[in-house]
Amino acid sequence: MPGSIDKAPRHDESTGWSSTAISYQRGEVDPPHHHIEGQLLFASRGVMLVETESDRWVIPPQRALWLPPLHIHSYNLLSQTDLRAVYFSSSLIAECTNFTKSNQVHVITATALVKELIAGLFDENYRRQSQRKMSLLLLEILSEAPPLTTDLPMPHDERLFRAAKELLVNQRWEASLSELAFIATMSERTFSRLFIKDTGFSYRTWKQRARICASLDLLANGIPIKQVAYQLGFSCPASFTAAFRFILGSTPRDFLP
Repeated sequence: MPGSIDKAPRHDESTGWSSTAISYQRGEVDPPHHHIEGQLLFASRGVMLVETESDRWVIPPQRALWLPPLHIHSYNLLSQTDLRAVYFSSSLIAECTNFTKSNQVHVITATALVKELIAGLFDENYRRQSQRKMSLLLLEILSEAPPLTTDLPMPHDERLFRAAKELLVNQRWEASLSELAFIATMSERTFSRLFIKDTGFSYRTWKQRARICASLDLLANGIPIKQVAYQLGFSCPASFTAAFRFILGSTPRDFLP
């Protein structure tokens, strides 16, 4: 990932942590950069496509992504997104001796406790000493939380990625295999073969997962299940619920606020 920007530390080493809140519009891009601190990325609203030098993750509001210090990354915003980022100094990370995965990029479930702790770090009613304890507790949770496999594996092949990104960013749920193959500048047969090899899913199955992933943001914002189903191109709410249960093992109602 060429041209990485070195973003300055947001706090001194003795403080140990800092946070930032940024709102993005759909389609905005934060180019490749890195931080001297470790970073926990979480979207209170919206869906992000985060890219590192070796992989890509789609992060809805029910997930959070850990990025180790100095790890180069960028992100595309797939919807209007309210980003919450928490930065941890190396010395604070070292205090959490159980955090053996601190040097690995990984995704965790953004549980109610994780969300409340992140919110607490943005709440000026808490003393800095109390917030430092919150940040340490977040690291402890990160050390215990099992890393999740990605809900939506993104293609590594740049041609396939270009096509998949077009579908996600512009929400082209009606796009056919031939349309995506055209964007990738390859035949349908080649596109299908390479897509399965790259992601482990056929294009049809992958698009189904993409729609379910997009639904997580809508559900988190309280959009009715019926409206979500039709907005994402499902024939009926029952079809949406069945696909949701098959992919995530729970129902859309479980993800409503």
